[in-house]
Amino acid sequence: MKIAIIGCGIMGAAFARHFAKEHSLLLCDKNHKKATLLAQELEGEACERCHEAIQTAEVVLLAVKPQDLAEVAKHTASSFSKKKLLISVLGGASLSLLKKYYPESAILRIMPNVALSYGQAVIGLVDDHLSQEMKNKGESLLKGLGLLAWLPEYKIEALSALAASGPAFLFVIIESMIEGGIAMGFTSIESKEFVLKTIEGAVTLLKETGKHPAELKWEVASPGGTTIAGLKEMESMGVRAGIINTLLACYQRNLQMREEIIK
Repeated sequence: MKIAIIGCGIMGAAFARHFAKEHSLLLCDKNHKKATLLAQELEGEACERCHEAIQTAEVVLLAVKPQDLAEVAKHTASSFSKKKLLISVLGGASLSLLKKYYPESAILRIMPNVALSYGQAVIGLVDDHLSQEMKNKGESLLKGLGLLAWLPEYKIEALSALAASGPAFLFVIIESMIEGGIAMGFTSIESKEFVLKTIEGAVTLLKETGKHPAELKWEVASPGGTTIAGLKEMESMGVRAGIINTLLACYQRNLQMREEIIK
């Protein structure tokens, strides 16, 4: 199958590397050198004009900046038909907005996160009344990238905050734990190794036991012990409220950006 990638930035390139395992690629970016280098890496074809890549492709992945949507659509919309699947990864670009610019295309909107490069992504999918054939095609192309979840569109901005932006927040927490280890006398290498394995073990416990996080937390915290002393300090510092408010701030910004794109 021929797949056109419009936008060869971090996200577009990550999808391109996945698709290149089984499909031929047509790559286009406003920075043609970027598309050329990626084409050389993946044995694809770099196209100077996006409509040239789209015309011969069966599927098109749109991975440009949201603010560039109108300009890109002006030069590419006429190359689409109902038989061509458009997969959009544009944050804030709703199906109704995409339909406005690409009225003749079958559209699948997705919200991925950066872990897709290692097959550990969370990817939300929203369709514009796609046929089952098109939905199956989209799922097949994304298979192996991580958890795929079909969602109503009103939940996509929330997923963006929780899963797409979420890794950045987790990196801050992990960084803080590593630095705590350094403060207690471990080297940065030791501390990082211990923290990452601790997190890996905690996630495994959650998955394998099926227990609520609070239940597992209580199992670790013995009466009058060290863990409950640490948990008490977390509560006094407002750590949980801070994390919740971080996610809500991100969610509100996602909603705001959606309105800005429409304007």
